[in-house]
Amino acid sequence: MKIWMAAREYSGIAEAGGVKNVVRSLSESLVKLGHEVLCFIPFYGCAEIECLSHFSRAESSATILCAEKKIRVDFSSGILCGVKIILVGAECFSEKKDVYTYCAADSQKFPGKKIGEGYADNHLMNTVFQKAILAFGEELCGESDSPDVIHCHDACVAALPSIIKNFRSKNFSATKFVVSVHNAGPYYHHEFESVSEAKLYTDLPEKILERATNSSRVEPYLLASESATLSTVSPWYAEELLDANNDATDGLSQIFAERKTRIVGITNGFDSARYNPEDTSLSTLPFAFSPEKLDLEGKWKTREFFLKNIYSEFSKENQCKKNSLERSGFLDGEGKIYFSYHGRLVRQKGILVLLEAAREVLRKNKDARFIINGQGEESLREMCRSFAQEHRGRVVFFYGYEKSSSRLFTASADFAVLPSEFEPCGTEDFIAQTFATIPVAHATGGLKKIIDGKTGFLYEPNGAQNLAQTLLRLAQERLAQPEKFHAIIQEASCYVRTRYSWNSVAQEYLRLYAE
Repeated sequence: MKIWMAAREYSGIAEAGGVKNVVRSLSESLVKLGHEVLCFIPFYGCAEIECLSHFSRAESSATILCAEKKIRVDFSSGILCGVKIILVGAECFSEKKDVYTYCAADSQKFPGKKIGEGYADNHLMNTVFQKAILAFGEELCGESDSPDVIHCHDACVAALPSIIKNFRSKNFSATKFVVSVHNAGPYYHHEFESVSEAKLYTDLPEKILERATNSSRVEPYLLASESATLSTVSPWYAEELLDANNDATDGLSQIFAERKTRIVGITNGFDSARYNPEDTSLSTLPFAFSPEKLDLEGKWKTREFFLKNIYSEFSKENQCKKNSLERSGFLDGEGKIYFSYHGRLVRQKGILVLLEAAREVLRKNKDARFIINGQGEESLREMCRSFAQEHRGRVVFFYGYEKSSSRLFTASADFAVLPSEFEPCGTEDFIAQTFATIPVAHATGGLKKIIDGKTGFLYEPNGAQNLAQTLLRLAQERLAQPEKFHAIIQEASCYVRTRYSWNSVAQEYLRLYAE
């Protein structure tokens, strides 16, 4: 099959959230299974192209109309692990130093913009990107090069099937479309405020746009439901998206339920080989260990390394020498049970539940320590900073993201705490299980792939008191009988490697594409 992927991010080239890993791993797995994959991503100013072989810059170009402006786009290409990458160039991409939000590197070009705030011209970026893909297929490809399937990832490209179908191009007459809902939370819709605004950017007829309204807003996911097959990243999240009582999608679930929209749930895979703790060149951890063989000496050495050396990376409390991490608080090295959190600092992830529960755990268990790492909302950043300062010696908070550091934090813990209010799939549980760190998660969405008591622990409902009681119980049991958890560590690592390999998941997508 000829398969095109459309996404705003791709691991190793332009990274933001978990979508980057899904798009790359799925693309590479499909290539290994004998299919031809082209992946389109914007050519941001932050794009890393050194990993691409046979790179050709701006080898072709086109002019598109968007928001009543003629915009020139060009197409660069390269190969990464058998996947052909098409980088869509335009000024609205090249001037950005991040993928979705303003970052410190954008401050000179966009003075006064708040770091972490979404780009003001995101609608333009999304639509230029989607129209550029149409132009590539219409002007630069023959009918023999037409894709069998175009797989669009997330709301930022969910209008593409409607845009292509409305154009009525013969080059796409036999093409099928899949749109994956990676997150339908309120901040991930990329919705237009009105039909008139959507028409300005997309040039779609009003009757099509009106059919995609949620209140007065035009939703790309609703556009996609009329012109593509919808998928999402776990069967549990598919059920939640079709639940009329789900209040976590800003009205989308009610519309999906009313229309009886079909949503196919395929749980994301996980490339455990890229995290393999038996090979430090892959895991980036200081010591090797094997959860499946219950050879855990390297894990405990890794914790010792973290406790002794992590602070040497900082010239002073606050700023890391090697990367953009900021530290608040510290650990005294006297703890006996360690809990970690790594993820975005947004309310969806249950940060408020985590902090309140951690306060109770620290009050009742003198041996408990917490490692918190993430980036996101400024208010939550300040809460985590204050919490770490309040519990000096027992809580450390690292703001920002750096791959090897985040892995070190997770691998150093006994338990990874995942109190998400909702979670489409989740990868932090996979990473924790690969590093012999047992996940403790709210039983929601894709976190239900954890088998309670066998590959981790689930709790519900998602209240701070309930979470605290769960953590206190597990801490007591772990300290009293550590060997009791060996079977969970072993089973979890094996389960992730075998059940959720991308080869298996890619074949599920192939069956969907073939329908």
